[in-house]
Amino acid sequence: MHVPPRTARRCATLTATALLALTPTAATAAPARAPSASSVQDVAVCTAQVDNPHFSNGAGSVIFKARMSCTANGNVPTVNLRVWGTLGYVYGGSPGHPAQGPPSTAATSDQTQTVPTNGQQVTYYTPVPDDRRKVTAAGTYVGSVTFQIVAPAPGTVGREQGNYVYVQR
Repeated sequence: MHVPPRTARRCATLTATALLALTPTAATAAPARAPSASSVQDVAVCTAQVDNPHFSNGAGSVIFKARMSCTANGNVPTVNLRVWGTLGYVYGGSPGHPAQGPPSTAATSDQTQTVPTNGQQVTYYTPVPDDRRKVTAAGTYVGSVTFQIVAPAPGTVGREQGNYVYVQR
């Protein structure tokens, strides 16, 4: 199946969500396990926007960025968001005509950052900026992230993938 290349950034349709309910016996938020949704007072939702992979002269490597943003309903000013990034590689393609198919892993990242829940974007890089391994081969690349709110309470897992794009130095 041929998937036409897309060059625009795409917002995630999947989200990582942490449901938090304040309990009357504790001063901190705890995971919601109430039988009805009406008891949930605080909710945080995070979304991913995966940028196209590109060669970064500053990094000396092919990279991609995932721009994460979170919002909250209630008293959740920040969340700790863990993001696992994978830079996939498919041999071949040419400018404007990326190859298709299942990618092999060219680089990975695993980062946790504090993200405000006011919608401000926080950027995650794959590979991470201080990674000594450099990805330099010409070919088709695709970025994808798996992400989860890990504090103040664990949330569900979200996933997003960017576009297949041909990259060369």
